[in-house]
Amino acid sequence: MQYENIYILGTGKVLKKCQKIAEDFFNQKVILVSYAQNLDIFFNHLKKCLIISANNFYIFKKECVLNNTIINYHNALLPKHKGCNAHLWSIWENENESGISWHIANEYIDAGAILTQKTVKIEHDFTALKLLQIQHKLAIDSFQEALQNLQNNKLEIQQNNSGGGVS
Repeated sequence: MQYENIYILGTGKVLKKCQKIAEDFFNQKVILVSYAQNLDIFFNHLKKCLIISANNFYIFKKECVLNNTIINYHNALLPKHKGCNAHLWSIWENENESGISWHIANEYIDAGAILTQKTVKIEHDFTALKLLQIQHKLAIDSFQEALQNLQNNKLEIQQNNSGGGVS
């Protein structure tokens, strides 16, 4: 699989660690995209690129999604809890487990094919922050597997693929 360029957008440790993992995996530079620019203009001009969304809140526009491959880290076991603050909903709904998903972005929010998912048991004393910290570690630890599944076209289509909001 050959990409014109590889870009990464996000924040924090998840971004930094995933950038390094991707550079090692693809043996090429992964370009960090700054939030300081107009992201719509920047991303809508890209074609045949891989874009890694690692702990990111920007919503990619349809033109960008159709012309590139975008993989996204989501802090829930999709198709549950699509959209922002998914870790909060897992706790709010008193679920026994949560997890993370790396998935292909499509034109709907958090509705693309799953590359990999990892589960975490929610203990009774978990705070949202503790769950989020565990999820970030799971995201980093499973990112190479997600890249391998992308490269091998090993995808799992979501049963509920309508996007956005809380399921």
